[in-house]
Amino acid sequence: MPKHKGLRGPWSDALYAPTLHHFLGPFDVYDREETLGVELETHDMNDPAQRAALIRRDITGQYKELSYRHRHALLEVLARALQEPGYDFQAILEHDPENTHALPALWDEMDDPRAFFADIYRLAREDWRDDLARAAAEDPADW
Repeated sequence: MPKHKGLRGPWSDALYAPTLHHFLGPFDVYDREETLGVELETHDMNDPAQRAALIRRDITGQYKELSYRHRHALLEVLARALQEPGYDFQAILEHDPENTHALPALWDEMDDPRAFFADIYRLAREDWRDDLARAAAEDPADW
């Protein structure tokens, strides 16, 4: 994934290299299966309205703490993936028992993972519109 010349991580001094997995952080139920996991399992991720509500609550709402530049860079990665017709969004949702990150049960069986990520993109562009325009007006090489 692309690194911006000077854009550093929001919580570290390392170069910021966002991936699509960053969008899933708010849904990580590892060691929270009994709380967040139980709550998220009540939502039907195949229902566009329920999916949109979670995206707004847990991604576009929570990620407002990121700078406008970080949000722009993160959304750039998603835009590129969505432009690839054969991009395997399902692979991002697959459960890996060796990993210390976990999504809610059955999320890896979502009917249309591409639609989930397309909804993230659409809603983030709406909710972050002003900040994305601000970042787009700048030269990322100066970050």
